[in-house]
Amino acid sequence: MRKILIVMGRYLPGYKDGGPVRSIKNLVDRLGTEYEFHILTVDRDHGDTEPYPSIQYETWNQVGNAKVWYVQPGGFTKEVVSGLTAEMNLVYVCGCFNDYARTVMALKKKGVIKTPVVIASMGLFSPKSFGIKRTKKKAYMTVLKCLGWFQNVCWSATTEREANDIRREVGQNATIYIAQDLPRTVGEVVRNEDTTEQLRVVFLSRISRSKNLDYAIESLKNWGEKNPKKELAFDIYGNKEDAAYWQECEEKLKQLPENVTYRYLGEAAAEQVVEVFAKYDLFLFPTVGENFGHVIYEALAGGCIPIISNQTPWTTKELNGIGEILDLDQQGNWVKALEKYERMSVTERNQIVEQCMAFAENYHFEEAENGYRTVLNL
Repeated sequence: MRKILIVMGRYLPGYKDGGPVRSIKNLVDRLGTEYEFHILTVDRDHGDTEPYPSIQYETWNQVGNAKVWYVQPGGFTKEVVSGLTAEMNLVYVCGCFNDYARTVMALKKKGVIKTPVVIASMGLFSPKSFGIKRTKKKAYMTVLKCLGWFQNVCWSATTEREANDIRREVGQNATIYIAQDLPRTVGEVVRNEDTTEQLRVVFLSRISRSKNLDYAIESLKNWGEKNPKKELAFDIYGNKEDAAYWQECEEKLKQLPENVTYRYLGEAAAEQVVEVFAKYDLFLFPTVGENFGHVIYEALAGGCIPIISNQTPWTTKELNGIGEILDLDQQGNWVKALEKYERMSVTERNQIVEQCMAFAENYHFEEAENGYRTVLNL
């Protein structure tokens, strides 16, 4: 059985990083009987000062189908990385902007790591995502290209569009493989019965500038002012990853009209996300960039109709009329989408809810699994 070392910032039992953790957990869950997965990661969740309880250092911890090696922050040393990669058939690195990625690329360049190295771009190169702190990122990429660290690695992208984003920043000669992210396996979902005409809207994601919560709030404000006799309930779930950005959002929340009520309900446990979505009618998600968007699939699985930006791999053709995919440069269309679903009867919305859940149930898992097999067998 091939041994795969995945190097990433955080893994289970952490959950605050959202998509990256879910991507790898789903991969391990689905292909863990075909490959021997080992994960090198830090010993605590995003923003936490204390390590996970009951973990052991300098040895492998069995976590589901994977063996996990935890290090303290700053512990991705050359000695640790070179030692753990020695017996592996492939090294898979989540992202390229982190200390662990630099260590792996440096060791690969020097010939210390002799096995193939694959870097998953994790949506980092989408135009709007890369545009956040663009000058700093451009300088970083220039240095790494000058060092030749990209010459001995290949890349994993979830779509051809993401592959083109990689080529734009890394170089046209980059070797790239397409492996769609694997959604989680979802059991039976019980929707909360909708007995009110009031629209229930949710935002569920990390609270960071790239997830664009302030844009969602602005859209709701415009809807409320335009429809003063209508009412809407808005709930927010997410880790306050960027405290300064959350303060900006709080100020905008205070400016919502009285007919738009809101609550911040803390963080949703990863295994309960689908159940949370089952309480709501609409998922408002104007993200500036996703390489997959696990939370979009989870909304569909929970029967929550997605209203999302066009900065994700999800397309109108793929969703086949379920929900809305909108341009961030046309905020008026976001207001129109809210009006569209608010005007619907409960019966009409429930028909779309059933379509959402059926779509999630029949998702093309096999195609995504085969893409990963291609990468893992390099």
